Amino acid sequence: MRSSLRSLTALVLFVAVHSFSIWQPYLPATRSATLSLSSSNVQSSTTTSGSSAVRSFRPTTPIGTELQLQLLSFYRFVPISNPAAIRDALFDQLLLIPGVRGTVYVASEGINAQFAVPVGDQLQSLLHTFGKEGCLPFDAFEQNPPNMGNVVDSNVSTFDRLIVRTRDYILRDGIPLEDGDAPLDWSDAGTELDAEDWHEQLQKSNVQLFDCRNDYESDQGTFRSAQPLHTKTFSETWSVLDDQVKSEAINPDEPVYIFCTGGIRCVKVGSYLKNKLGCKDVRSLRHGIIGYERWASDADQSLWDGENFLFDKRRFSKEEPEQSDEES
Repeated sequence: MRSSLRSLTALVLFVAVHSFSIWQPYLPATRSATLSLSSSNVQSSTTTSGSSAVRSFRPTTPIGTELQLQLLSFYRFVPISNPAAIRDALFDQLLLIPGVRGTVYVASEGINAQFAVPVGDQLQSLLHTFGKEGCLPFDAFEQNPPNMGNVVDSNVSTFDRLIVRTRDYILRDGIPLEDGDAPLDWSDAGTELDAEDWHEQLQKSNVQLFDCRNDYESDQGTFRSAQPLHTKTFSETWSVLDDQVKSEAINPDEPVYIFCTGGIRCVKVGSYLKNKLGCKDVRSLRHGIIGYERWASDADQSLWDGENFLFDKRRFSKEEPEQSDEES
């Protein structure tokens, strides 16, 4: 009899631990490091402090589950008075979406996010979280819808955790400001063109077209007739643009076309060209090269030569990338 009771007790404990191991990733996490059990399915939530404070959580998928993940990215430049409060509110809300992975940067200048999220209800919940009825005091999609990427199997290497962190900037720029200079207005960055309009306008003669990415990106591929800025880091952009205007390589009285991987760099470049260098008409590519390639694939025509190789490599990295010039 005692032997039977011991066997029954052992069986109950096994089932309880096994069930918890499978479903623990979907339970809410605390603000500090949490459970550290021997099961590989049980992951932890962590929090750090400081100007780059991180809230992170590593979800897992129950064994045998196959999911389709939607890749997407978006950003919005909008004043945020308390980035830490936004970080915490977002993190707590995103924990309620099973299986979501990605990175969100929150800074006083705005928000920048990249995700891999299961299609279906989870994707809709994510879009709701960042929309006008979500947990933010602003609609992240008010100016632009999210940049929707590929749908991939869950066994494809994408992000391995959810990270929401504060930063000094959502995109470091290194723009030199002298004492008394007002910060540039990111809302005054020129006109964004849809891919089809961009394609049509680039076929005009004598278009001033500039590739705002770094040389290691431009070397992989670019638009026909585009002029690279030959920078190694984004912070070198401003002195190059200054020289281009001084040497009359850029005519500020004629339309200036600029592009980058996903659009975020063009916000800062466009504002600099308009407000610092006096360019009257700046036009950028909405959703960047990513959006254009998606349109070109459907339209079966393209002015792009080469690859957008480095973007794909970065987006499919398991580890959280160091924030550099990369963008949404």
